[in-house]
Amino acid sequence: MHALTMNRGPGRAWSGLMAALALLALLLAAPARAQEGSVAWGQQLMETQELSAEALARFLQTQEKNAQVRPGNDPATDTWSGREMNLTAAGNPYTLVLKATGVALADGDAGVRMQAGWVFDGKTTQLPMPGMAQKGLRAGQTVELVGVSTPVTLNADRKGTPVVEFTAAANLRLERVQIDVWSGQRPTQPVEQVMSWMPMLFGVIALGFFLWLRRQ
Repeated sequence: MHALTMNRGPGRAWSGLMAALALLALLLAAPARAQEGSVAWGQQLMETQELSAEALARFLQTQEKNAQVRPGNDPATDTWSGREMNLTAAGNPYTLVLKATGVALADGDAGVRMQAGWVFDGKTTQLPMPGMAQKGLRAGQTVELVGVSTPVTLNADRKGTPVVEFTAAANLRLERVQIDVWSGQRPTQPVEQVMSWMPMLFGVIALGFFLWLRRQ
């Protein structure tokens, strides 16, 4: 009977440890999700430029045109050019953040194919940007999709114009598109700092637990 009690003790302790670690991970992840919409993507938000109604109308025309494109053919694109900005090397790096707001047309996933970039001296530099999409929407639901470009570093002061290239929107009626221009290195969020230590924290706790088991 005593041996049975001793076996149950470590088992319950192990279950309690795993539950505590899982709870800690959830508590740390929740603030991270809450901050996604208000993340600082640099040291300073230099400017926010909003696309005009005419630009959104052109995007819609491009969407309708691409709906007729046969498989294997390249889709059409439409590019919007913003206001020229004075960029300094001291403000490096520069990050573009796209925000597309729209309404889901039907239940399901929705997304847009857009790409941001810069025009320097008449030449366009397109920046890699992950897909902008959201799953599990309901028909009529308003959603804001966010895409963040890779930062650009300048070797000297230059004039640059932000641009947005539109290809398609899936299950989404676009109502608003804006682009934020951030300068400077993005500050590390407190949650990110804590999460970077989580693997080591788990290891230390697990080691301490096993050392405790050996003494039982």
